[in-house]
Amino acid sequence: MKKQGTIHQAVSNNLYIMQFAWRLSPRRVLFSGVYYGLGQFEYLFFSGYFIKKVLSLIETGTSFPDVLLFLGFTAGLFLAVVLFNSWYENLLVPVTDVELYHGLCHTLYEKAGNADLSCFEDSDFYNRYMMAMTDSDQRLIRTIDNLWQILLGAAAVAVSWVMMFRIDPLVILFVLAPVIGNFVFAESLNRLSYRIYEESVIYRRIADYVNRVLHLSDYVKELRMTNIYHVMERKQKDAEKGITSTMDKYARKSILLGWGYLYFTFVIIFEGVIFYGAYRTIAAKTMPLSDFAVLTTLMTSVSWILIDYTKALLESMKNSLYIQNLREFLAFDPAIPEDHDGLMPTQPIQSIEFRNVSFVYPSGKTALKDISFSLHASERCALVGYNGAGKTTLIKLLMRLYDPTEGTVLVNGIDIRKYNLKAYRSLFSAAFQDGKIFARSIRDNITMGQRPENDLLIRSALEKADILSTIESLPGSLDTILTREFAEDGVILSGGQIQKLTAARAFYQNAPVCVFDEPSSALDPIAEHALMENIKKDNAGKLLLLISHRLSSIQDMEKIIVLKNGHISEQGTHAELMAQSGEYAALYHMQAEKYRTEKAFQNPIGGPES
Repeated sequence: MKKQGTIHQAVSNNLYIMQFAWRLSPRRVLFSGVYYGLGQFEYLFFSGYFIKKVLSLIETGTSFPDVLLFLGFTAGLFLAVVLFNSWYENLLVPVTDVELYHGLCHTLYEKAGNADLSCFEDSDFYNRYMMAMTDSDQRLIRTIDNLWQILLGAAAVAVSWVMMFRIDPLVILFVLAPVIGNFVFAESLNRLSYRIYEESVIYRRIADYVNRVLHLSDYVKELRMTNIYHVMERKQKDAEKGITSTMDKYARKSILLGWGYLYFTFVIIFEGVIFYGAYRTIAAKTMPLSDFAVLTTLMTSVSWILIDYTKALLESMKNSLYIQNLREFLAFDPAIPEDHDGLMPTQPIQSIEFRNVSFVYPSGKTALKDISFSLHASERCALVGYNGAGKTTLIKLLMRLYDPTEGTVLVNGIDIRKYNLKAYRSLFSAAFQDGKIFARSIRDNITMGQRPENDLLIRSALEKADILSTIESLPGSLDTILTREFAEDGVILSGGQIQKLTAARAFYQNAPVCVFDEPSSALDPIAEHALMENIKKDNAGKLLLLISHRLSSIQDMEKIIVLKNGHISEQGTHAELMAQSGEYAALYHMQAEKYRTEKAFQNPIGGPES
């Protein structure tokens, strides 16, 4: 039953990928069938008909011009086949390879882009994604080729067996050897190969990670200034040992199966046919030399047809295991699909409400517990608390990067899960503490493809982020390429400049709700103060949500929410919270004392004040 299920699954998976390929490039699928059909025709025509026909013409005393006429017809036929094969291999295949590659990558990237944030924090998801992506375009191409080889090879095998049976029925016994070699030994080898791959994929992912880290400029400083290189090197060696140990685990079995495959697939059929035919022709004298010549040629061709057929069949069964990963990945149903449709949010934003919201990460870590608060139009709110208090998680829930485990988030009184997701997220201008820079122009890094490009607005956003003069001093100005990933003259920004650039993104988006998650953590106090003032000024009249570690910059916010261990410990204005002498007041006094100490250190008695 398991065997039947495996064969049924292999058939289903290969038909699935064939239909997938047809949608991407129907001409590749169609002409591949013609190509392999002509290949089988060449084998059978030459070995089963041509040689026999020529010998027959000679034996019957056919005139030389008639023999030449037959040879000329045959040469013309094969010339047409050669011309088609040349067109297929040198023109159609390269062009359609690109079609299949781009179509498949687009489908996979679109699916990955539709996965919710929790997927990207799940190592199992990455393993499935890697297995789906591994040589996926080549596997798609091989599947097309294999299926045509199976279908046309089956027909060729049937025809060839009829030809051989008419010469000597016993010769067919030798044909069974490659069947055993391919269906018994090769199938076992394929399954063993996949088991080795499956058990070693985690080690390969670790090795790939180490290789990637050692080549990215983001990690150069840490690698040069610390001993982390040796730590990563040990990680790499451990991964290599894991791969090697997995291969060693199955080495003996692989060798035995490989020996059996080679002996049955090649030795028995080739040497067996030659010795059998030679015996009947020379010793027993029961087979004419012409029949022996035809049989030898036919058996060689038929052997390779059968070997190619069984190889294609086994390769298709092997590919089925990888195709299954692809099918499962493409069938994966994200909890928050990026293309989720729903109500179109209305503006202006009158209210945001968290109603008894709790959230537990897939790992089981509780991040938020029974969070309830509301914000109203034009209200400015700050979130404060120690690292790990749940501030960023709260922002992720508001932007619907996650959905609450319990409770509801409402915007304008409507559960945000009812909104069209892309339209809902367009309500937010956001700048994150760990905002990323892309290997594109500064212009692209500001607009992010969200709004039509407007250089005046871009420069205005950069000016508000206090980085316009730096950008305009660059040779390419807004067209300067960032990072040196693809451009030798690309610009590398400092941590503070990156934060200013991500803040400029939020200024440029100009959405009704503005979210800044620690937008100034890499800035000096003067630059931080200037950025904070511009954030408040630019977003006047909008709903502003700000996470800041510097409490002196949020004193004028209408609402301050203090998070501790995933729940709200206090909320109110600066004055109200200071009067409570609670968590917020303690944090504020702690920071104020630190600033007084720093200022005294920088300006000792009798020294000038800055």
